Amino acid sequence: MANDLFTFYRVSITSDSTNTQIVNETYSDNIGPFNILEGGWCGGNHLFLDEKTQTAETFSIKLYADGRSITTDTTLKAHTIKIEVKNYIINPLSAKERDNQIYFTDTLCTESVNYTVNGNSIQVDLSHDYTNRIPVIIEKYYGMQSMFKNEKQLLTPSGEYVYWTDIKKVSRFKKKDFPRFNRYIEKGDSYFQASFLLNRSLGTHNELPDDDVIFIGNSWTKCYHKLIGNVPRTAGDYDSWSGVYTWITTPLLDNESSFAYDGFIDGKRAIFFSNNIKGNFTIPFPDSTIYKKINSIENSSDSKIKRKNGFIYLSCNSPGSVIISLKK
Repeated sequence: MANDLFTFYRVSITSDSTNTQIVNETYSDNIGPFNILEGGWCGGNHLFLDEKTQTAETFSIKLYADGRSITTDTTLKAHTIKIEVKNYIINPLSAKERDNQIYFTDTLCTESVNYTVNGNSIQVDLSHDYTNRIPVIIEKYYGMQSMFKNEKQLLTPSGEYVYWTDIKKVSRFKKKDFPRFNRYIEKGDSYFQASFLLNRSLGTHNELPDDDVIFIGNSWTKCYHKLIGNVPRTAGDYDSWSGVYTWITTPLLDNESSFAYDGFIDGKRAIFFSNNIKGNFTIPFPDSTIYKKINSIENSSDSKIKRKNGFIYLSCNSPGSVIISLKK
């Protein structure tokens, strides 16, 4: 990656000690950059306008395995891995040149990124503390984005592409047309990758105009959640977002009218479901003897939810999305 920021690159899922499957490899950023009015891009995978000078730097990395600090190289198994990363992102409006070298006199923000690895999911909780003395207008900030190896098709529950769509036919759509959009799923040769944006802070899309795009797909082999459009920032400002990346080897449900898989949100097991027609649907309930309670996080399908005999039954009154948290 151009700025050498610390983030995840190769994702593998291990079902047992002898079976490890690489489900994705990327060479770009999964945490988005800023585009500053009259200053250009900064952060993420973007260099300065000269295409040589870095615009961000990782200055702190802390690693924990089941709460224990890891400070040396090691191999271990853990239920939960937490990685705390801090980056500086420069303010491109402060660029100066001396002896044919670009340098900067102002920092845009400190970017704090907490990665939590649970099962087949990586949750990202990210925040920006702005320290820029030179005020900026953020034309674009994508935040949660993805690159998926051998991507073939795309699904956007509560978005424009409610049926699996060939990636070459995917483009973008606006907030005013699909204001409840918050999740997209990419399908590859053998695996799936989902990017779910939680309804928190920038994830509410309150800093995105109604006429702006809320999703961009099939752009330089990547897909994007857009979070900010033409908003000012200066020292003392703060924003944040949370999102969950999930990799799926075997969906719980996969047919012409519905798709379901399981993952983790805030450390808790969850079932993600989407349907493109109204009707009744049955989802296998993973580890139903362990999880005694279910809680609806999202229900844009206006669904009645029941659990019985190892299954979850959904009676959906409209197309949409249902996300269910499982509790022991």
